[in-house]
This record gives sequence, C-alpha cells and structure tokens, in this order.
Amino acid sequence: MVENGKSLGRVVQVALVVRDVERVAENWARLLGVEKPKVIETEEWDKTHMVYRGAPSRGRAKLAFFEFENIVLELIEPLGGPSTWSEFLEKHGPGIHHIAFEVEDMGEGISKLEGSGGELVQRGDFTGGSYAYVDARATLGAIIELLSYR
Repeated sequence: MVENGKSLGRVVQVALVVRDVERVAENWARLLGVEKPKVIETEEWDKTHMVYRGAPSRGRAKLAFFEFENIVLELIEPLGGPSTWSEFLEKHGPGIHHIAFEVEDMGEGISKLEGSGGELVQRGDFTGGSYAYVDARATLGAIIELLSYR
C-alpha cells in the first residue's frame, strides 16, 4: 500500500484466533514437522495499557508463534475481558484474524489506515514495542495489525 510514495511497511505476520491454542499449536507443529512453540500469555494491563474500542480493557490472550524465514504465524486464544480477539471468536468462530505490518511510525500508520476507511479498534504495548488493530474489512477485506518495535 503506497500513498504519497510511502509504504505502510512490510508484512510480518498472519494471525489466527482459536479456542484452544495448545491443541491448535500441536496440530500446526505436526503438519509443519516442527516443534510446538512455547505458549505465552499477554501481560497484565499495567504493562499493556490496552485500549479496546476507546476504553481501557484487561482483555488478555494466550499466544503461540511459528517463526518462518519470511513471516510469522501467530495463534491467539482469548482469555477473557473485552478484546478484538474475543469479539472475533464470538462473531465468526476460529479463523484468520489479521495481517500484521511492521511500521516505523505507529501514528502515521494508524492515520493512513483510517484514511483508507479503517477503524482503530484496539491498541496496546508489549515488552519491546506496541501494536494497534485497525478494522479495515469494509475497504481492504482484513483487520490490519500495526507493530512497532522500540
């Protein structure tokens, strides 16, 4: 996506929302012939400062990451509390939740996606960076995650 000569960033991840991350990670590992990655939990609100649909949220998730040469496959199991992950799972069931882009300037990336008809639905921090989810399904056919690393 190029606007005024500037790329949104490079695609770094595709993520699936699932009901049981341990089971699904085992299935993917078996299919791919690799070891099952460690399953981790997102941090508490005092570290994530998560905002969902404009309000602070204590939504959390279990995560597993399959790292490939050119992209990461992320598995997400919502653990409770309002989040884009639990909303997606409730409305659509398990499936592809988002495509992630690595960006240098989070604010600029959000503005670009909002200018393309997207809606910022969730943002927060993690050790080493920050993220934002922009729902651009109406115009781009996908939820887009922006990842910025410190």
